[in-house]
Amino acid sequence: MTSRGRRLLILGLPYFGRMLAGRLQQQGWDAEYAPHPGRDLAAWVRLAPRVARAEVIYLIGSRLDRRSPQDLLMHIRRRPVVIHWVGTDVQIALEEHARHNVSARLAEGAIHWCDAPWLVDELRGIGIRSEHVPLPIPGLAAGPPPLPDRFRVLLYLPVDAFDREVFDLDTLLRLPREFPGIDFVEIPSPPETLPGPLPPNLEARGWVDDMDALYREISVCVRLTSHDGMSFMAAECLARGRQVIWTFPLPGAILASGFGEVAAALRDLAARHAAGTLTLNMEGRDYVLEHFDPERLTRELDQRLSTVAW
Repeated sequence: MTSRGRRLLILGLPYFGRMLAGRLQQQGWDAEYAPHPGRDLAAWVRLAPRVARAEVIYLIGSRLDRRSPQDLLMHIRRRPVVIHWVGTDVQIALEEHARHNVSARLAEGAIHWCDAPWLVDELRGIGIRSEHVPLPIPGLAAGPPPLPDRFRVLLYLPVDAFDREVFDLDTLLRLPREFPGIDFVEIPSPPETLPGPLPPNLEARGWVDDMDALYREISVCVRLTSHDGMSFMAAECLARGRQVIWTFPLPGAILASGFGEVAAALRDLAARHAAGTLTLNMEGRDYVLEHFDPERLTRELDQRLSTVAW
C-alpha cells in the first residue's frame, strides 16, 4: 500500500493541523490543513468541495454531541473520518455523555485515536473504543543545552478563560510568593490578564516565539492541570534535560498536584541546584527521544492512515 497522492483533509487545532499536514506531505499524501469551520454554515459551504474530494477526513480535536457539525459530517459522508482526541475535547465529550447527548454516528462510525493513554481510558468509560496514537513532536533530537547558572522556573497558564478552567491558577500564582528568591517566568498570559500586583520575581512574558531560547533559560517547567492531553511543552522540556513538574504521569517528570506537593518538589530541586547536584534530566530526555521520535511516529501515522484509506 502507498499513500502517494491520496487526498487527506485535516481539520481542527491549527498548530497540530499545520504540522501534521507538512509531515504527511513528505510521506506522499496530498494533505492539506483547513481551520475547522465550527458552526459557520457559510464556511462549511466554502469548504465542501475539499471535504468531498478528500479520501480521509482527519479531525484534530472534535465534538461528540448530536447535531454538531461533526455529527452532520458523519451523516453525509461515506468515506473514513478519523478523530484524534488531544485533551479538553475529551472532557467536553464526557460532559455531553452525561447529558445523554452523544451522537451514535460519531461514537461508532468514526475511527478514534488519542494522543495520551489516559484519554483512551476516559473514552472507554463512555463506550468509545479508541487507540493510543502519539503525535510526532518536532525538534527533540538536538543536544540538551547546559542548565543555567541561575535557577529559574517556567510556568504555563493560557490566556483564554475557557482553557484556564483546567489549570490550577491558585497554585501557579502562589508559588512565586512562596519562593521569593527564585525567578519565575510565566507564558503565554500577559501581565494584564493576571490578578495583580505580581510579585517582583514573576515575569509574565506573554506570547513567546522562540521557545528554544526560553528553554535554555530555565531549569524547571511546571504544568498544573486537572485535565490534559499529552503536553508537547512537557516533552520538549524533558528532551532538553529540564525537570518537569506535572499533574499527569510521564516517565522522567515529577508527578505532583496541589500546592503542597508542587512546592515540596520545587523546594527539593532548588536545594539540589544550590548544592551543585542538580544535573541534566537524562532519564526524561532518553524517554522522550525513544517514545516521541517524530520521524518514527510520522511513519507510523502514515501507515495507519494508509490502512484507513483502503
